[in-house]
Amino acid sequence: MINLELYKIFVIVAQELNITKASEKLNISQPAVTKHIKNLENILEKTLFKRNNKGLELTEIGEKLYQKLKTPIYEIIEIDKEFSKNNNIIIGSHNHLLNIVFGECINEFCLKYPNINLDLKCLETTKMLEMLKNKELDIVFSKKVEEFENQNIKYISLGQLNDIFITNQKSNLAKKIVTIKELENSIIYVPRNYAQTVTRLNKLTNGIKLNLKNSSYNTILEVTSKSDAIGLITKEYVEKEKLEKYNLVELKTELELKPIEFGIYVNLERKKEVDFLIKIIEKNLI
Repeated sequence: MINLELYKIFVIVAQELNITKASEKLNISQPAVTKHIKNLENILEKTLFKRNNKGLELTEIGEKLYQKLKTPIYEIIEIDKEFSKNNNIIIGSHNHLLNIVFGECINEFCLKYPNINLDLKCLETTKMLEMLKNKELDIVFSKKVEEFENQNIKYISLGQLNDIFITNQKSNLAKKIVTIKELENSIIYVPRNYAQTVTRLNKLTNGIKLNLKNSSYNTILEVTSKSDAIGLITKEYVEKEKLEKYNLVELKTELELKPIEFGIYVNLERKKEVDFLIKIIEKNLI
């Protein structure tokens, strides 16, 4: 019996009539495509293609074979796509939360289920929840979004995270409780402007205009270690040793930054593979 893969390659080449385009579509090298076509011709003892000025054209027998094969082969390709999709979990998360909080869970899942692929999308939280609602994402790792409600989405609480102000330990601010007025007169380096941390800060200050500079976590650590600037970070996202390396300390302020809940959002109707991941997460984090 002829290998179905040879027929699949034949159909793609017959559609494109170009080895280069076919190889790109099949994600294999041009020599490999040529070799597979030659193997099929040898097995069938028929010439399926001939060359012309534009590239390739089907012979009469090649055209007959193509017309018989194209519908079933494309149906098989679609089945493959659907099967692969079901063995694929698309995760929405921010890098720090994924790597630091969920990292061990992800590693355990990959070792236990090597045939299930994990894809990551890093977007603004409300965008990720919208994609989850539309089943464009399978699961979202996030701090809890208080105003989000959807009857088809389940939220599973896993714990709490703590947002803190940091500064250089040599700064005069490090030795006192900083007032809101002093915060107003300081440069504060914060995560991206869509981060929930920043949204919470704006609510706490009751409309007071703070001088916020959007930065990456590494930039926040670098700048605050070399100046009197203030940084705002999620404590659990940065190892204690890293804060010590940069000579940074937690800053006490009049603002009460309460712990914030974090967890996972999932569709009530979801792939069984997502439940495998949820079990590992609940075992490790609850």
